[in-house]
Amino acid sequence: MHILMGFLGKLMPASETGENSQAVSMMYLLDVGKDLLQAGPLRRLGQKSVGKPAWPVTPGSYVLGNPSAAVAVCTLTSGELMESLAHVPGVAIAGRVATPNLGIEKIIRNVTTNRAIRFLLLCGKESPIFQPAQALCALLSEGVTPDKRIIGAQGHLPVLKNLSSAQIAAFCRQVELVDCTGTTDLVALAEHIQTLVQRNPGPFAEQWNQDKEQIHTQTNAQQDEHFIRLKPGGKREPLAYDAKGFFIITLSRESNEIIVRHYLPDNIPAHEMRGRLAESLLLGLLRENLISQLSHAGYLGSELAKAEAALRFGWHYEQDRPLRPAKPDSVVKETAQ
Repeated sequence: MHILMGFLGKLMPASETGENSQAVSMMYLLDVGKDLLQAGPLRRLGQKSVGKPAWPVTPGSYVLGNPSAAVAVCTLTSGELMESLAHVPGVAIAGRVATPNLGIEKIIRNVTTNRAIRFLLLCGKESPIFQPAQALCALLSEGVTPDKRIIGAQGHLPVLKNLSSAQIAAFCRQVELVDCTGTTDLVALAEHIQTLVQRNPGPFAEQWNQDKEQIHTQTNAQQDEHFIRLKPGGKREPLAYDAKGFFIITLSRESNEIIVRHYLPDNIPAHEMRGRLAESLLLGLLRENLISQLSHAGYLGSELAKAEAALRFGWHYEQDRPLRPAKPDSVVKETAQ
């Protein structure tokens, strides 16, 4: 995901204020596509057909508790808290959030389609860059501007552009925000949740119609963005045309590193870079100005991501070949290289 966001940042440069709304819109469309591929709409339709609540209505990083409970827990960047807190009595759902735009949009969608939820508890570690906890506090206290930017939010691009103003306002009326940001002690958090359960005012009076909202959101997106539908695929320029040269990527099992060797166009060895993270290696190559083609950068990002996955999970990596599980003897051969 970090590599993808970095590559989108190269293709879609940020504005003068440092914001990149195009990249955020692209991630939203990718998330919608992921839900379709995972048969999310079919699952929710099936739940409705057998009388079960089709909730949560949007996918995300969460663990479901008791859907009829009153407390939703946001663990911010502390994903390790989700499983334990989701099973605390009184918790409907526990999930983490990374960004003050798409992440908060998912929280609002899932909360406003469950009238039982009346409290949103923030806990865990805040992201120092995106600051979703600060954005949620600002949203509940200050609201949004007419263009749906969270007033007073300090994180990157705190705009809820894929929601209607009505749904954002309904969310602010429905929940009481309880800010325990920084707290990771499970016992203390469980005790705090029980005090909220005792104060439960009952189901929210308003019933949000998710089906109508989906139609409204899609219509607004078409009116505001005017997307031109493009076909995927294309022709990549031969790497021999890159005046900066080419790269050979291998793994070292002994040092647990990815090795990137750079050769000049006439096959003369030039540079070597070692690391364990694909994003760090790609950014290093871009920093050193060793890549002159966008298609070459995209290719390297894909190969380095494969190499990182192989390094993490012990798979066999061979440049320009699909990943495959490593056989015991192949691991020995890679180590000997």
